[in-house]
Amino acid sequence: MTKGKFLLQGAVLTAVSLFLRITNMGYRSFLSQEMGSAGMGLYQLILSIFLLTVTLSTSGISLAVTRMVSAAIATGKRQVIRSTVTRCFGFVLSISLSIAALLFFLAKPAAELFLGDSLAAPCLRILGVGLPFMSLCTCMKGYFLAVDESLCTAFSDTVEQILTIGATVFLFWQFAPQSLEAACFAAMASSTLGEAASFLCAWAFYRRSLQRNTPQKREKARGVLRGLSHIALPCTLSSAARSALNTGENLLIPKELQRFGLGYSAALSQYGLLQGMAMPMLYFPSSLLSSFASLLIPKIAKERELDHRQAVAHITGKAVRLALAFGMFFAGVFFLFGDGWGMAFYSSQSAGAYLRVLAPLAPLVYLDVVVDCLLKGLDEQFNSMKYNFADSLIRVVLVMCLLRFFGMESYVGILFFSTIFNASLSLHRLLKVAQVRLSLVRHVILPLACAVLSVECGKLLLQSLPFPSPLWQTAAQTLASGAVFGLLFGGLWRLDSGKRPIFPSKKPVPKRTGRLHDL
Repeated sequence: MTKGKFLLQGAVLTAVSLFLRITNMGYRSFLSQEMGSAGMGLYQLILSIFLLTVTLSTSGISLAVTRMVSAAIATGKRQVIRSTVTRCFGFVLSISLSIAALLFFLAKPAAELFLGDSLAAPCLRILGVGLPFMSLCTCMKGYFLAVDESLCTAFSDTVEQILTIGATVFLFWQFAPQSLEAACFAAMASSTLGEAASFLCAWAFYRRSLQRNTPQKREKARGVLRGLSHIALPCTLSSAARSALNTGENLLIPKELQRFGLGYSAALSQYGLLQGMAMPMLYFPSSLLSSFASLLIPKIAKERELDHRQAVAHITGKAVRLALAFGMFFAGVFFLFGDGWGMAFYSSQSAGAYLRVLAPLAPLVYLDVVVDCLLKGLDEQFNSMKYNFADSLIRVVLVMCLLRFFGMESYVGILFFSTIFNASLSLHRLLKVAQVRLSLVRHVILPLACAVLSVECGKLLLQSLPFPSPLWQTAAQTLASGAVFGLLFGGLWRLDSGKRPIFPSKKPVPKRTGRLHDL
């Protein structure tokens, strides 16, 4: 992929991702108004169980397809691409259908055991129907990423989002669900409908893409199962373990809050405020990074396959530096304007207060998005999953030990500890493998100073202006601060470029065995 095409695709994908995040925030705002914070808590708990089944069905598959198709292209073996993806289709479909059947028949006991509400069982059943569609879309997403056609994935995701939101609004307005369980079922049924539509769109694009990217002559792919076991299996096992721990953590939080002294509804409400409202706002800006970060996987994987060591280090260094600066800017935005964000999206000062408290985590959260993609491209997915598993295990233990004594404040402390723990391990591994050096002054202190100055300028520039709503005020403050930050950090970047290498030129990236084209 040329630099121009990379930037163009990244820009389009970022715009689409931003649209999806904005509409998702609006969707959650609509749900919170219809169901309240307690309803959002139940909605989030149901999703946490479903995400475990999604992990078991799809984890690692997209990365495996991307890596194997990228290796086939890099080594001039395009004739095996069709066979490679087809075998991956068969693999994920068999797994997802089995898990969907288990979820369908075990939905009631699972709802009673984990949610304490058997009436939520239909929500789990209807979500299980969408698992096969999700698994197949995951395979196609990996293929599109490898052949530089990620816009196809963006289009199908957009269709899914629009249809899901439209169907949910229609069901709420037409039938006006009276119970929390009925409201959650309407949202889950709409989600399944959107997943089916997304699959149909992606399948149409995939069939046309094969004609462009594969020759008429076809060959059977060899070593696909070995490639899946090398790439997807470690990811699946680690992700499944981590997802199980995350699900356990999410289910434990309301129970431990009740032991602290809160009632069932109050515990769900506190959980919904943090996990259903504040955390989505914290992750919202990551849509601006995730698209470019995902494009880095095939790019850095190809450079590694071709043994271009300094290119690997150069890409890694620039990506890490930009992610840190991006996170520092939004940490300032959340800290200074967090109350406005809570009112703009959820009409909730409590959600905004949580966001302000969580603001210092933004640099590490966004950095982790980029570091995770880079590690996957460098065949370090096992180490990445190992760190994530350790992080999740520690969080579950701390939740069990602290929440019943100190309440929700202790969970905020747990979030800080686990985020720092995970990010430090992942970043250390990336810098070691890619042989990248970072400067405390150039890459941390100066961007932080730019972030502080920009948000203060944004506040001063707009403090006397009237706004019709908190949403307009929040958008104006963020955009004005972003413009100032862009000028400050852009000037700093231009002054610093070319002066000193961000990586040591004489230390090569450690060679690894098991190249994908040998599988």
